[in-house]
Amino acid sequence: MALPETERLRVENLLGQLCEQGSMAGQVTLKYDTRGNRVTLTESRPLFIDPAVWNEIKVAQFEYSPEALNWTLYWYDRKNRRQPYPTGRNRDKLEKLILEVETDPTGIFWE
Repeated sequence: MALPETERLRVENLLGQLCEQGSMAGQVTLKYDTRGNRVTLTESRPLFIDPAVWNEIKVAQFEYSPEALNWTLYWYDRKNRRQPYPTGRNRDKLEKLILEVETDPTGIFWE
């Protein structure tokens, strides 16, 4: 199921800003991909051994629930498996969940 138009525009605005602010030319690139009602945030950076090769890792995923009209936040473990955000604050408005990823109080999103 695709995101409602209003939520899609919010994703473009909010995650677009995060990706723009978090990207550093030639060093780190943040981007997001939308599939259905899920939006995945990824980070790309050049490999230390071969800077010509870029490594992409999934940072977080936001999933929209049209029934509850809220978002759920997930993180990715070292085996690239999606896990529910563990603080009990994993269901909320998109703005609050993006702020949770940005500030990363648990230390699981950014290394």
